Amino acid sequence: MIRFLNPGFAWMLAAPAAIVVLYLLRRRFLPQQVPSVFLWRRSVQDYAANRPFQRLMKNLLLPLQVLATLALALALMNPVLPGGTAGKTILVFDISGSMQAECNGKSRLELAKEEALKRIRELPAEEEITVITAGDEVQRLLLSGNREEAEKTIGSIACGRGGAEIDRALTLVWALARSGEEEKGATVTVFSDALRLSEIHTRGGRTPTIINVGEAAENRTVYSLTAENGKAYARVANFGKECTVTLACETDGTLCGAGEVTIPAGETAGVSFDIPEEARTVRVKIREKDALEADNTAEAAVKHAASLHVAVTEDSVFLESALKVRPDLTVMRTDAEALASTEADLYILGSDPLILTTRIPEEGYDPAATAFGPFGWDGEAKTGDSPAAEISESPLTTGLTMKNVFFREWHPVSGGRAVLRLGGDPVITWNGETAILGFDLHNTNLPLKYDFPILIQNILNTLLTEEQAAEEPAVNVMPLGESDTRDTAPDYETEKTETTGEQGRELRSVLLILFLLLLVAEMGVSRYVC
Repeated sequence: MIRFLNPGFAWMLAAPAAIVVLYLLRRRFLPQQVPSVFLWRRSVQDYAANRPFQRLMKNLLLPLQVLATLALALALMNPVLPGGTAGKTILVFDISGSMQAECNGKSRLELAKEEALKRIRELPAEEEITVITAGDEVQRLLLSGNREEAEKTIGSIACGRGGAEIDRALTLVWALARSGEEEKGATVTVFSDALRLSEIHTRGGRTPTIINVGEAAENRTVYSLTAENGKAYARVANFGKECTVTLACETDGTLCGAGEVTIPAGETAGVSFDIPEEARTVRVKIREKDALEADNTAEAAVKHAASLHVAVTEDSVFLESALKVRPDLTVMRTDAEALASTEADLYILGSDPLILTTRIPEEGYDPAATAFGPFGWDGEAKTGDSPAAEISESPLTTGLTMKNVFFREWHPVSGGRAVLRLGGDPVITWNGETAILGFDLHNTNLPLKYDFPILIQNILNTLLTEEQAAEEPAVNVMPLGESDTRDTAPDYETEKTETTGEQGRELRSVLLILFLLLLVAEMGVSRYVC
């Protein structure tokens, strides 16, 4: 039984009736001057023949035009012959922040949508289509819908600002297959921008088709922003060649400063702004246009903290310089023997390792000890070639890159939560009241990098209790990895399986060809009739 995929165009079937009415009403002669009145008799006969609503005369044009309009009407209704087995297609869309990067005036997500719609239109008429998005969360937007429903669903997809949980999305796909909601032979296609087959989870030898859209492009991003007590601190990363960017700073919607910063290729740079003491929110934006506009702006609440006291037992120019960034901190120098009687909000003990704690040290604290509370470390430091630093996500590592940071010596630290490792050894660990840096600042180039003041400020913000403004808005910063739009990856096409056969032949193309042939025939006949 023939089925129509677009029955809404059935009103076009009334077109042949309209053509017949026009034939009944039309006049069949043209007014003209004649040299003799003897022709008037012929004119009267023609007038009588052209009165409306007479019986139709034999005319080959009429059936040709009626058949042409019927062919066009049926083509628009898209009839389909039955047959074949129903196939299934699953489309997974990466909606991470990097999919907003533009290429030739179109975002990567728009290019992915265009490619998906192109593939959908090539599918058999009764293909069952499932649409899944992979962002910070995985969502199933459509389950076993038809082509029209899939096109509407794909058109409504929008990007987020976070990463893409592609593995979780594929886990959902394989779970659907196991539960019977999708057949084993379902075709799975993932639309992303720089996804490689080695980065995703496969199951039972089954792999999805990967379509990567967009081109490699240079980009800059504001990836970190903090503000407190009259100062705003922004960090900018450059994913491209050396450049100079202009930053504008607004507080509570009012421009309060601007500045330029030159960033080497592939590096980061910091910039600070003076802001009003009473400001509640701060917004920093890169003015120059680049590949990804969404990560050029960062917003944060301004923290208002009371005056805090920090007791330090060892002299360190690097450490005191980092502490001075916070104008609300008062640094007090003391020694190990006087710690128990010193009242402070934070105690900084020793130098190798460096201990930052809000816990009041016990009387008789020994700087040569190899333990502090639940933490412990080796007495002998490790030396050798500095391995690459491995960073774990935590409040202490927000905004850190640790790029080109080298260590001559370090102590593996046990206890607490490890946030930085060297060759698998934890070297920075922390709990709710203490952070341990298992190295001497003088045995690393970390104090010379922008990461050092960020690390110290993260530790201070985590350990110290502050009086902050109520109802702080969330910091509007895109993950650093999503801003690197220089990476590209090839597409990966899987072989078509036999289970996704045709579900009936569409007749639209046949009807359109018939319509064109009838039009050509009508034109040819009209030349002889007229």
